[in-house]
Amino acid sequence: MNYWVLSITNNDGAVLAGFPRSKIKDYRYNEGQSLAKEFPKNATVQFADKFKDRRKLYDFIANFESGLFVSSKVRTLLEELESKDLEFLPITVKDHKGAVAADDYFILNPIGSQDIIDMKKSKLVMDTLIDGEIGRIKKLVLQPRSVDKEAHLFRATNKPRLIIIDDTVRKAFEKNGVTGYRLFKAEGWDGLELGGDEDDDDAL
Repeated sequence: MNYWVLSITNNDGAVLAGFPRSKIKDYRYNEGQSLAKEFPKNATVQFADKFKDRRKLYDFIANFESGLFVSSKVRTLLEELESKDLEFLPITVKDHKGAVAADDYFILNPIGSQDIIDMKKSKLVMDTLIDGEIGRIKKLVLQPRSVDKEAHLFRATNKPRLIIIDDTVRKAFEKNGVTGYRLFKAEGWDGLELGGDEDDDDAL
């Protein structure tokens, strides 16, 4: 089974300013914990003012927070594949002026993680602030046998913002014309295609 790094940066579509306003701190959307019970009703997100000329909605919407904002098409495909441990939090997307642009999008929150990274063979720089978390990947080496067979889209243990998909998801996305994402082969990945493996507004 081949695995792929999922990226939603560098498309010409709309960019979201951030997560919905709520009691949930933004960083928690990238930690792999369930948020459904705390998630607000009638949650909304809005286009970022910095990109006023970008209004097109893809199936994956770019954003500043490393979040997965996905269309109902993406949700349907992943549910058909019975990919485990995925949470879909419903949102309404508003444009720069506050008008509704779409009401069939979700924040995709992969819960937990899979131990796909071979920590001994990979070339890594560990985070200096968060114990046990990877700060930078220079060469990614996988250990596929440690991945649950029912996990088709998931977070990587030791780097929860890194989203990995398998070939079943890749083929489903390609067959059904899913838009707004890029893939990089995970085995041997050097982290540089995503802006040096760091968050960067200019990479959008």
